[in-house]
Amino acid sequence: MPIKTGTQYIESLRDGRRLFIDGKVVTDVTDYPPLQGVIGTIAGLCDDQHDAALHRLLACTSPTTGEAVSTTYLEARTRGEFAALAGCFHLRAKRTFGLMGRLTDFMSAFLVDHTVALRALGKTEAAARAQGMVEHCRENDLQVTHALIDPQSDRSTLDAPSQAVQVVERRADGVVVSGCRMLSTLAPVANECYVGPYYPRQPGEEKFVLAFVVPMNAPGLSILARESFHRGEDAFDRPLSSRFDEGDAILMFDRVVVPHDRMIIDGDLAAYNGMLAARPGYTPLQATIRSTMKLRFLAGVATAIARANGRDKLPRFQAAIGELIALVSVAEGIRAGAIAEGIRRAEAFARGEFKIEGDGISEPKAIGVCGGAAINFFFPYANTKAADVLRLAAGSGVLAMTGADYANPEVGPLMDKWLIGPGIDARRRLELMKLAWDMTGSEFGSRAGLYERLYSGDPEINAQRWFRSAITGECEQLVHELLKP
Repeated sequence: MPIKTGTQYIESLRDGRRLFIDGKVVTDVTDYPPLQGVIGTIAGLCDDQHDAALHRLLACTSPTTGEAVSTTYLEARTRGEFAALAGCFHLRAKRTFGLMGRLTDFMSAFLVDHTVALRALGKTEAAARAQGMVEHCRENDLQVTHALIDPQSDRSTLDAPSQAVQVVERRADGVVVSGCRMLSTLAPVANECYVGPYYPRQPGEEKFVLAFVVPMNAPGLSILARESFHRGEDAFDRPLSSRFDEGDAILMFDRVVVPHDRMIIDGDLAAYNGMLAARPGYTPLQATIRSTMKLRFLAGVATAIARANGRDKLPRFQAAIGELIALVSVAEGIRAGAIAEGIRRAEAFARGEFKIEGDGISEPKAIGVCGGAAINFFFPYANTKAADVLRLAAGSGVLAMTGADYANPEVGPLMDKWLIGPGIDARRRLELMKLAWDMTGSEFGSRAGLYERLYSGDPEINAQRWFRSAITGECEQLVHELLKP
């Protein structure tokens, strides 16, 4: 099947899955009101692929079928292909204002990254199965989520907890797994789920060393979703919650059968631990583009709010928003760097090399993944800073009445008379304040702030990884060069 329409995507969700949410068991998510907004948003993205003005950016030709498929699955190797991939990620992030951190774009890049990494590691059979999963998801235009993190049963150690997804039986038709994985964003409205590595496993943990893809309606799979943040409020009052609440879930695998062709890695420690480090970098490229778009959006909301209440004329707020615009410019530089690094890594992989290095003179010898560093540290800081500036720019104005109040004939005319701003009428001012509240004060906004901080995992563990980088030694060596006799 080539690229889906929105209607086809909605129909694909009627698969009899078991979703536990808000105290209910939901088997048809398309009929569950709190999910209608995000389903409609994803359906709109599907329809974008068929828009003549957008098709060339969002779709490309399948190398296996010749059909039109999503560009998000493009295994870019050349400058032109990287430009096409980045353009697709940019447009889809722009359509969702960077607010859907786990849109299937992330998993498209993630799956392609792991396929290429396994190939580079010489894990031929695993790479072939991974490629099969890429083609399955690409050719069927599936929305894919992931479950990468073990349950929080004991966070004092990185050892696999006994509750984690593990092999419990091997059969002729596949591998039977049981256990728990989190935190599966987009799970309530996805078609398939990828279970794979995020932190390394240790020798002796081979039964936990798994990477596979299963449909969301797999027998024995239960989706335990957090409560919905959209509870039927008008889009005027919840402009973001009503459209972009992608959901988060814990996945429970109770003797789920994973067919052999869907089991990418089964007990191979070298493949499991190696494919994160050896990837060419499509995932950080997607993540930096999405995060940059969110930063642009937050800076834009802060600016619009400041203009609506006259704070744009105050030096304090000009400086605060000016800093955000400078951060946007830095983010755009990171995006350019991620593209350049991606090209170099793709070229290195083609030569059979695992990493890129400089000569140590005209450029550093140890070259890190700038996109990975950015999503670990820069974007959590920048987007948190932007949300704080937005809060200050809006002030107590975010504690606003509802759209229904404005529609009330007794108070609406009074609002039009008195609740105005410089060059802005009461309705638009109220609309902006509700947007600011939904971005910073509602459940959706609070989750967005937490999500940004933890987007790429535990910040401390990420920092420890960077400490162990070869770059650390190069930085220290500068000191010894200065002090050498």
